[in-house]
Amino acid sequence: MVNNKKMKKIIGLFFVISISSFAQKIRPFVGVSAYIHTDFDKSVIGDLKAGAEYRALYYLMPEIEINFMYGVLQNVTNRNDIGLVISEYSRKASVINYSFSPKIILGNKNPDGSGYIQILPKYTYSDIYAKGTTFKRNPANLSQPLEEKEKASSSQHSFGIGIGYVTALSDNGSQSLALNIYLNNVDLGKALNKLKHDKTFNTETVIGIGLNYYFSLKKKS
Repeated sequence: MVNNKKMKKIIGLFFVISISSFAQKIRPFVGVSAYIHTDFDKSVIGDLKAGAEYRALYYLMPEIEINFMYGVLQNVTNRNDIGLVISEYSRKASVINYSFSPKIILGNKNPDGSGYIQILPKYTYSDIYAKGTTFKRNPANLSQPLEEKEKASSSQHSFGIGIGYVTALSDNGSQSLALNIYLNNVDLGKALNKLKHDKTFNTETVIGIGLNYYFSLKKKS
């Protein structure tokens, strides 16, 4: 009969083996993306991301992701009839996105191969923050313009999609690089439109491109 100490050791060993087996199917990743929108400075909204991929089946590799998105709108400058600046208005938005994608693999049934196509349907919950700053001409002291600040926030549920090509960077497929094209439906206008301005913004259905680097936490033997 197995005593309690031996039973605990067996259970502990089984737990470690199970965790190790589960970990072999997980690959963390980090990445960057840029989205095109002409209302923003240099027409770009950027993001930084981190997440993990889980190899459930040879064609199904779901991902979870958190990313930080940031964009600065082009400044609005108002001048009088003789060209003097009366006011200048700047706005920026930041977003924290929490995403899940049931990523689907196409073209190569073995993701450890040299390359494959991935389809990325994505659900995202977003916390959106906007800030606006206005500098106005101060008739009493021209060297010290009047400053006015405002903030707004909102949240959003959205669905997007991406498609990409993944290239292996190691023989065993533990490291790879993905080049993705995205259709993003996260709308920074949910918060920006609460600020004072004369234009409505909408960043839904913007196109972007990004790079993801996948790596393994498992040590080489």
